[in-house]
Amino acid sequence: MNTDDKKSSIPSDKVKLFEVLKNQTLSKLTRFSWWESSEAMEQCEIAHEDVFSLTAGPVLLYFQSGLVVGAASDPAQNSVVIWVERDDTGYVTEEPTENDTDLTISALDNQYSNSYWNKIVGQNIKMINIIKRDPQNALLAELQNEVGVELVMDNGEKFILSHGLHNNSDDFSVIAESYIDRRLLENLERVKLM
Repeated sequence: MNTDDKKSSIPSDKVKLFEVLKNQTLSKLTRFSWWESSEAMEQCEIAHEDVFSLTAGPVLLYFQSGLVVGAASDPAQNSVVIWVERDDTGYVTEEPTENDTDLTISALDNQYSNSYWNKIVGQNIKMINIIKRDPQNALLAELQNEVGVELVMDNGEKFILSHGLHNNSDDFSVIAESYIDRRLLENLERVKLM
Protein backbone atom coordinates (compact mmCIF):
# COMPACT_ATOMS: atom_id res chain seq x y z
CA MET A 1 0.00 0.00 0.00
CA ASN A 2 1.51 3.32 -1.04
CA THR A 3 0.88 5.77 1.77
CA ASP A 4 2.69 8.87 0.51
CA ASP A 5 6.13 10.12 1.27
CA LYS A 6 7.57 7.56 3.67
CA LYS A 7 10.16 10.09 4.85
CA SER A 8 7.70 12.70 6.06
CA SER A 9 5.33 12.09 8.93
CA ILE A 10 3.64 15.50 8.78
CA PRO A 11 -0.16 15.14 8.32
CA SER A 12 -0.36 17.22 5.12
CA ASP A 13 2.12 14.79 3.53
CA LYS A 14 -0.16 11.85 4.39
CA VAL A 15 -3.14 12.68 2.17
CA LYS A 16 -3.05 9.30 0.41
CA LEU A 17 -3.02 7.52 3.76
CA PHE A 18 -5.99 9.60 4.95
CA GLU A 19 -7.84 8.73 1.72
CA VAL A 20 -7.34 5.06 2.62
CA LEU A 21 -8.64 5.70 6.17
CA LYS A 22 -11.82 7.41 5.03
CA ASN A 23 -14.84 5.12 5.49
CA GLN A 24 -12.77 2.57 7.42
CA THR A 25 -14.02 1.29 10.77
CA LEU A 26 -11.92 2.20 13.79
CA SER A 27 -11.88 -1.01 15.80
CA LYS A 28 -9.49 -0.06 18.61
CA LEU A 29 -7.55 2.88 20.04
CA THR A 30 -4.56 2.11 22.28
CA ARG A 31 -2.34 4.62 24.05
CA PHE A 32 1.26 3.69 24.85
CA SER A 33 2.10 5.51 28.07
CA TRP A 34 5.49 6.40 29.47
CA TRP A 35 4.14 5.50 32.91
CA GLU A 36 1.79 3.07 34.62
CA SER A 37 -1.71 4.56 34.65
CA SER A 38 -1.65 5.48 38.33
CA GLU A 39 1.77 7.12 37.97
CA ALA A 40 0.59 9.02 34.87
CA MET A 41 -2.13 10.61 37.01
CA GLU A 42 0.56 11.97 39.30
CA GLN A 43 3.15 12.87 36.63
CA CYS A 44 0.64 14.66 34.39
CA GLU A 45 -1.56 15.94 37.24
CA ILE A 46 -4.71 14.51 35.67
CA ALA A 47 -7.84 12.71 36.78
CA HIS A 48 -7.99 8.92 36.36
CA GLU A 49 -10.57 9.13 33.55
CA ASP A 50 -8.20 11.40 31.54
CA VAL A 51 -5.17 9.09 31.54
CA PHE A 52 -5.94 7.68 28.07
CA SER A 53 -6.30 11.17 26.60
CA LEU A 54 -3.56 13.05 28.41
CA THR A 55 -0.75 10.66 29.40
CA ALA A 56 2.60 11.00 27.59
CA GLY A 57 3.20 8.61 24.70
CA PRO A 58 1.93 7.74 21.21
CA VAL A 59 -1.41 6.25 20.18
CA LEU A 60 -2.20 3.49 17.73
CA LEU A 61 -5.42 3.45 15.70
CA TYR A 62 -6.50 -0.05 14.66
CA PHE A 63 -8.84 -0.52 11.72
CA GLN A 64 -11.00 -3.51 10.80
CA SER A 65 -9.03 -3.85 7.55
CA GLY A 66 -5.90 -4.73 9.54
CA LEU A 67 -4.24 -1.36 8.99
CA VAL A 68 -2.65 0.16 12.11
CA VAL A 69 -1.71 3.85 12.14
CA GLY A 70 0.39 5.55 14.79
CA ALA A 71 0.34 9.16 15.94
CA ALA A 72 2.44 11.27 18.30
CA SER A 73 3.85 14.78 18.19
CA ASP A 74 7.20 16.23 17.21
CA PRO A 75 8.14 19.45 19.03
CA ALA A 76 10.91 20.06 16.46
CA GLN A 77 8.17 20.45 13.81
CA ASN A 78 5.56 21.91 16.17
CA SER A 79 3.29 19.27 14.70
CA VAL A 80 1.50 16.00 15.07
CA VAL A 81 3.24 13.16 13.23
CA ILE A 82 1.52 10.17 11.60
CA TRP A 83 2.95 6.86 10.43
CA VAL A 84 1.80 3.45 9.24
CA GLU A 85 2.57 0.98 12.02
CA ARG A 86 1.31 -2.06 10.15
CA ASP A 87 -0.29 -2.62 6.77
CA ASP A 88 -1.60 -5.68 4.97
CA THR A 89 1.96 -6.97 4.41
CA GLY A 90 2.97 -6.93 8.10
CA TYR A 91 4.95 -4.40 10.09
CA VAL A 92 6.34 -1.44 8.23
CA THR A 93 8.13 0.26 11.10
CA GLU A 94 11.53 -0.97 12.20
CA GLU A 95 10.70 -0.78 15.91
CA PRO A 96 6.95 -1.26 16.19
CA THR A 97 5.28 0.69 18.97
CA GLU A 98 2.86 -2.21 19.16
CA ASN A 99 5.56 -4.48 20.60
CA ASP A 100 5.72 -2.33 23.76
CA THR A 101 2.78 -3.98 25.49
CA ASP A 102 3.65 -3.22 29.12
CA LEU A 103 2.18 0.25 29.50
CA THR A 104 -0.90 0.40 27.32
CA ILE A 105 -4.27 1.97 27.95
CA SER A 106 -7.33 1.24 25.85
CA ALA A 107 -9.73 4.04 24.92
CA LEU A 108 -12.43 1.76 26.33
CA ASP A 109 -10.71 1.24 29.70
CA ASN A 110 -13.33 1.57 32.46
CA GLN A 111 -10.99 3.25 34.93
CA TYR A 112 -8.43 5.27 32.97
CA SER A 113 -10.59 6.55 30.13
CA ASN A 114 -14.07 8.05 29.88
CA SER A 115 -17.29 6.99 28.20
CA TYR A 116 -16.85 9.47 25.32
CA TRP A 117 -14.63 6.95 23.55
CA ASN A 118 -17.52 4.45 23.37
CA LYS A 119 -19.00 6.83 20.76
CA ILE A 120 -15.77 6.74 18.71
CA VAL A 121 -14.54 3.14 18.68
CA GLY A 122 -16.53 1.00 16.24
CA GLN A 123 -17.47 3.93 14.02
CA ASN A 124 -16.36 4.70 10.46
CA ILE A 125 -14.24 7.75 9.67
CA LYS A 126 -16.30 10.19 7.60
CA MET A 127 -13.98 13.20 7.38
CA ILE A 128 -10.42 14.19 8.30
CA ASN A 129 -9.22 17.74 8.95
CA ILE A 130 -5.80 19.16 9.78
CA ILE A 131 -5.73 21.83 12.47
CA LYS A 132 -3.03 24.43 11.86
CA ARG A 133 -1.91 26.99 14.40
CA ASP A 134 -0.77 30.50 13.56
CA PRO A 135 2.93 30.72 14.45
CA GLN A 136 3.53 32.71 17.61
CA ASN A 137 7.06 33.79 16.72
CA ALA A 138 9.58 33.81 13.84
CA LEU A 139 11.06 30.44 14.84
CA LEU A 140 7.64 28.75 14.78
CA ALA A 141 6.89 30.40 11.42
CA GLU A 142 9.60 28.15 9.93
CA LEU A 143 7.88 24.98 11.22
CA GLN A 144 4.89 22.93 10.07
CA ASN A 145 2.49 24.01 12.86
CA GLU A 146 0.06 21.16 12.07
CA VAL A 147 -1.03 20.84 15.68
CA GLY A 148 -4.02 18.56 15.20
CA VAL A 149 -5.59 15.87 13.08
CA GLU A 150 -9.35 15.85 13.60
CA LEU A 151 -11.17 12.63 12.75
CA VAL A 152 -14.93 12.98 12.29
CA MET A 153 -16.88 9.75 12.64
CA ASP A 154 -20.02 8.77 10.76
CA ASN A 155 -22.13 9.32 13.89
CA GLY A 156 -20.98 12.97 14.01
CA GLU A 157 -18.61 12.52 16.96
CA LYS A 158 -14.99 13.56 16.52
CA PHE A 159 -11.64 13.42 18.20
CA ILE A 160 -8.29 15.11 17.75
CA LEU A 161 -4.76 13.78 17.64
CA SER A 162 -3.26 16.85 19.25
CA HIS A 163 0.09 18.56 19.69
CA GLY A 164 -0.47 20.58 22.87
CA LEU A 165 -4.00 21.78 22.12
CA HIS A 166 -5.22 20.79 25.59
CA ASN A 167 -2.67 22.91 27.49
CA ASN A 168 -0.60 24.98 25.03
CA SER A 169 2.42 22.69 25.42
CA ASP A 170 4.54 20.32 23.33
CA ASP A 171 2.65 17.34 24.78
CA PHE A 172 0.79 14.87 22.58
CA SER A 173 -2.81 14.15 23.53
CA VAL A 174 -5.85 12.33 22.11
CA ILE A 175 -8.79 14.55 22.93
CA ALA A 176 -12.38 15.48 22.33
CA GLU A 177 -12.87 18.99 20.93
CA SER A 178 -14.06 20.22 24.34
CA TYR A 179 -10.53 19.67 25.72
CA ILE A 180 -8.97 22.35 23.48
CA ASP A 181 -7.56 25.22 25.55
CA ARG A 182 -10.02 28.02 24.77
CA ARG A 183 -7.20 30.59 24.67
CA LEU A 184 -5.86 28.88 21.54
CA LEU A 185 -9.07 28.87 19.49
CA GLU A 186 -8.58 32.20 17.71
CA ASN A 187 -5.17 31.02 16.43
CA LEU A 188 -6.41 27.74 14.97
CA GLU A 189 -7.53 26.97 11.43
CA ARG A 190 -9.20 23.75 10.24
CA VAL A 191 -8.11 22.60 6.81
CA LYS A 192 -10.48 20.01 5.37
CA LEU A 193 -8.62 17.14 3.75
CA MET A 194 -11.63 15.17 2.60
